[in-house]
Amino acid sequence: MTIAALQKALYTGAFLFSALLGVSAAAAETAEVRHVLDGDTVILRDGQHVRLLGINAPELGKDGAPDQPLAAQARDRLAQLVHGLRLRLVFERERQDHYGRLLAHLLLPDGTSVEQTLLREGLAWAVAVPPDIDRIPESLAAENQARAAGRGVWGEPAYAPTPAERLTPDDTGFGFIEGRVLRRSQRHNVIYLDLTPRVALLIPNQDWNKYFHGDPRSLVGRHVVARGWLTQYKDGRLHLRVPHPAMLTWRD
Repeated sequence: MTIAALQKALYTGAFLFSALLGVSAAAAETAEVRHVLDGDTVILRDGQHVRLLGINAPELGKDGAPDQPLAAQARDRLAQLVHGLRLRLVFERERQDHYGRLLAHLLLPDGTSVEQTLLREGLAWAVAVPPDIDRIPESLAAENQARAAGRGVWGEPAYAPTPAERLTPDDTGFGFIEGRVLRRSQRHNVIYLDLTPRVALLIPNQDWNKYFHGDPRSLVGRHVVARGWLTQYKDGRLHLRVPHPAMLTWRD
């Protein structure tokens, strides 16, 4: 074995050992679900809310608004999966979000991932929200099974990507948008990729430097589908923050 190969083997072994230690420690925490709020949020017996990591499910209607397509099915399937079971909660780097909810993966007693089950069945989308991105490859693989079969959300016309030029100020919240990058600009440590004069993808410099590769100027002229949460700013522009490349699909 060469020195380089030995160094690689030692590094890989150390990485796997530390990863296993982290998973074992996190997996030691167990809990029971008292109530399922929607397709990606549950309440534990002790009253704590848990937001499932790495997925986003269709939204149930609020304040008189109708449910999004498949929202009730996602909630009911999650309830069916976790009912009466003692689950393992696996945490990554952030234990809570700014709402005070726990951020965790849910594992069934046999080790089955609840999130990946929902993704395979087309009842949620994979999302990458750093720093909790350890299971993104597995989540995308599970999602791709549903996408290839046109299952669930992938067969629902309401969730087809919206061309950026058709977006209106009412189109806020989670969704898929598509368009061609018209220009790239830089303001306040944020990279802006304009799809129209009033719709832009935002990538913070720190996220670009950590997770992306190459020169962002090379993206100008390319056709992209982006997933994430659209926000309207005071000037009427719509911005979609992209913290990780898994939230983008390039069509050319």
